[in-house]
Amino acid sequence: MIQHTRTLIVTACIAASLAGSNFAHADSSTVFTGSIGGTSDFVFRGLSLTRGKPAAQASLDVEFPKEFYVGAFVATADPNPGPSPPVEMDFWAGRYWRMSENFSGDLRLSQYTYPDDPRRKSYNRTELTATVGFRNQLYLAAIYSPNTEAVGSSGGYAEGNAWAVEVSGRQPLGERFSLSAGVGHYGLNEIYHDSYNYWNLTLTATLKPFELQLAYLGISENAEDHSSDDSVGDRVALTALWRFSSAN
Repeated sequence: MIQHTRTLIVTACIAASLAGSNFAHADSSTVFTGSIGGTSDFVFRGLSLTRGKPAAQASLDVEFPKEFYVGAFVATADPNPGPSPPVEMDFWAGRYWRMSENFSGDLRLSQYTYPDDPRRKSYNRTELTATVGFRNQLYLAAIYSPNTEAVGSSGGYAEGNAWAVEVSGRQPLGERFSLSAGVGHYGLNEIYHDSYNYWNLTLTATLKPFELQLAYLGISENAEDHSSDDSVGDRVALTALWRFSSAN
């Protein structure tokens, strides 16, 4: 599953996001969860935002009573072969619902930003994500952006609407291991006159408070028409995280 923190989906936390919130849900307390670590390749929706190089990353989620939450993610980046922003910073706010014993819902507004970005196009964008989960194992996410101008390493032809649909699943393998997989379609027709598919398969080892993820990630060949060669193609990424949690 490509998680929204992209340790973010991604997997998960390979930036990221077939979606699904991974933090505990608060009843009458405020819950803080987060992670600090690094990945051998910072990949989001099939595109490497470090062009195959390692990245440091951190995330923080704060969930309030009645299932409202806010969060942030930061990672070192180098998405462009020429002048490139040094980091990506993301912020989000949303709400989670337990709709029934089997189904859950999540609605999230996210802002992706690249401070001190020297590129002539703006890669900042806003996204609205709606996710339906089944038994905390299967997820269907729909993503919409009204102001995408460019993604990855290539400027688009015009600012416009972008959208994505993602399906992901997670299967526990005993107490410490789990296997997750996801597939998505990124609709960028107004920006690049094109769209592409992406996917991942991730093995996660939970060694509290540490987590290791080994992910195989892929993207359809036509993405090469709009991104640098070192940003696309099938690849393997290893992510190591220290996770923490507290409640007030």
